Amino acid sequence: MLVRKAAALFAALTLLSCATQTDEREMNYLASALTKISAAVDATVRYGALAPNVTDDQVLEMATSQDPALLKNFAGQTVRVIRQGENSAVLVCERVTGKALLEDAGCTAKMDLHRWNMAATRTCEPVLDLNRVCGQ
Repeated sequence: MLVRKAAALFAALTLLSCATQTDEREMNYLASALTKISAAVDATVRYGALAPNVTDDQVLEMATSQDPALLKNFAGQTVRVIRQGENSAVLVCERVTGKALLEDAGCTAKMDLHRWNMAATRTCEPVLDLNRVCGQ
């Protein structure tokens, strides 16, 4: 009886470990894809001579117009553009739950925040201070 319980516990832990690794692998893949989008958004916001009333969705569309496949990896998710002056970031969230997954400032080369594994910031609201992150 004890052996069966131990075997069941081991199996459950193995499945949980595999699921976590899959999530981490998938999130790292998406993070890499997101850095390309956030760089494109950054260039659009900084150098695009945007109209004052352009929406964040329009900025995302303009930034990815040369390569719409950039957004393919994020189908079924919410992709938000965040702007503070000339600085920008892109926030990706689960569409159904609103859970924040990734947040990346366009002014940095590295992925800024893997929010999917942060317990304190679950909502689809930006947390990066772009003026601080971008050094302005």
